[in-house]
Amino acid sequence: MVLHSSTPDTRATELGSLDRAVRREMRWVYARAILVSLVSLAIGLACIAWAVHSTDEQSGLIAFWGGLLISNGGILGSLFVTYNRAMREGWL
Repeated sequence: MVLHSSTPDTRATELGSLDRAVRREMRWVYARAILVSLVSLAIGLACIAWAVHSTDEQSGLIAFWGGLLISNGGILGSLFVTYNRAMREGWL
C-alpha cells in the first residue's frame, strides 16, 4: 500500500486503516498458530488414548510415541513458524 496524502487528516486516515489491516493480519496469524496447536494436540491425545486401550503391546507403543511426536511436533512447529513470521514482519 502506497501512502500519498496531501493533508494531515488524510494521512492519519490512511495510517489508521493500515494499522487496522496489520492488526487484523496479526490476529489471524496468532489464531492460526493456536488452532494448529490445538489440532495437533487433539490428534496426539487421540493416538495416546488409542495406545492406552490397545491390547497389542507393539502397536500400543507405536501409537503412544507417535502421539507424543505428533502433539509436541505440531505445537513446536506451529510456534516456530509463527515466531519466525512475527520476527520477519517486525511484530516482536
